[in-house]
Amino acid sequence: MSSADMRDAGGAPARGLRSDVVAGIVLIVIALLVAWQNRAYPLGHLAEPGPGYMPLMISGALGVFGLLIALRAGSSPLFNALDWSEGKRGVVMLLACGAAVFALERIGYRLSMIALLVFMLGVVERKRVVPTLLVAFSFAFVSYWLFATLLKVQLPRGPWGL
Repeated sequence: MSSADMRDAGGAPARGLRSDVVAGIVLIVIALLVAWQNRAYPLGHLAEPGPGYMPLMISGALGVFGLLIALRAGSSPLFNALDWSEGKRGVVMLLACGAAVFALERIGYRLSMIALLVFMLGVVERKRVVPTLLVAFSFAFVSYWLFATLLKVQLPRGPWGL
């Protein structure tokens, strides 16, 4: 729906809360929450950044982008006119990600990612079995290799060493 289509009965542009304003505010709130939680980590300085440095920089960028999105919301659709037909699907994906976080320490990174991707691609997106399995296994093992071997990030291995 274009901004020209969003007019009231008198032909004036429709007024109300725009979807981009809501999205921008949500991003700003997330940025503030991350910055608030980040206060427990030392920042260090530019030459030797501490563990809290990068999360604070990312939350600052997220807050700036959220503000820009909210300020430039003039042509976005009204929030109350949005179609929420995909809302159930979004909730299922969010719950699947939560289950993967819960499973991460118990069965390890690779098995958690395989299970999550098989569910997302195979069940939610209904992709074919072979491509789904190829993507799930490839992503799980390549990303593990990238983070654990090259970047030296400790990822959960699970009870079977996977």
